[in-house]
Amino acid sequence: MRWAAFLPGRGPDEWLGWARRYEDAGFASLWQGEIVNSALVPLAAIAPATRRIVLGTGVSLAFTHSPVMLALAALDMDVASTGRFVLGLGVAHQGRNNRWYAGRDAGKPVAQMREYLEVVRQVMAVAPRGGDLQYEGTYYTLRARRFFARSVPQPRPRVPVYVAAVFPRMAALAGELADGVIGNPMYSPRHVRDVVLPAVTTGLGRAGRCRSDVELLGQCFTVIDDDLATARRVAAGALLFSVWARIYDPIFAAHGFQAVVDEVRALQAAGDPGPALDRIPPEMVDAFCAVGPVDRVRRALRERDGLLDTVILAVPATRSPPDEQARYRERILATFGT
Repeated sequence: MRWAAFLPGRGPDEWLGWARRYEDAGFASLWQGEIVNSALVPLAAIAPATRRIVLGTGVSLAFTHSPVMLALAALDMDVASTGRFVLGLGVAHQGRNNRWYAGRDAGKPVAQMREYLEVVRQVMAVAPRGGDLQYEGTYYTLRARRFFARSVPQPRPRVPVYVAAVFPRMAALAGELADGVIGNPMYSPRHVRDVVLPAVTTGLGRAGRCRSDVELLGQCFTVIDDDLATARRVAAGALLFSVWARIYDPIFAAHGFQAVVDEVRALQAAGDPGPALDRIPPEMVDAFCAVGPVDRVRRALRERDGLLDTVILAVPATRSPPDEQARYRERILATFGT
């Protein structure tokens, strides 16, 4: 099992400093998401100054980007990183995609993602040499005769494309068409074993592929602290977002936490996060996170061995100030670095 991280920092100097440290520590990959930022620009800033570590968008919000332009950006990123880039695509919420980002989310995430992947793959295949692009779909239409050839040689014939998947239909699509699956903090060992892996296997079977054709990554909030209560509270603060989002209720229910989630959500609606945080029980934190002293964290992560190929050791940021986040990253590097 390999280790990965999200790229931290508040500007180029910090991005580069952390990237070099993770690379020197032997981490397999660094990931950058997008909410009020670009997923690509921070990775582009560190690409020329790193040599080995894989750089991936974790994730780019697919339906807020033209698939043609994002495919071209991915080809540029692969050049900048000398063949170390992964384009990670995710769906997010339809309302936010369309209202916040002026996106084109049709509300059919699996069907639209299938077309998106097909367009991205076609552009990546044709653009390096030039030629015709033709695609007729429900969500995307592409008619480009004699599409211009790119002037910069690509460092490898294929840029990997990963898909974020939490529920079965998207996980099956990823197994069928993608090079990897990216999981969010809901990737408990139980959810991966009972839901994600069977769905990915179904998708692999459709395409005549094998398990080694797909990298399976899962996030895990990781808080190393000798004070177990403190570690649990820090991780619980991050879980508040998953409760607020509502879409993960089936996962919470499968773990036996639906009643707790309903109570926490009611407290959130009252506008005071303190009582809501107090109601998240230790068992709920432990089901999804790796927290506490070093040996306890290692045991929790070992439960994912054989299920995940790579674990993104995520430091909670929802209710944690930057200096606290930095301390927990330092402990992760000291514990899991080579």
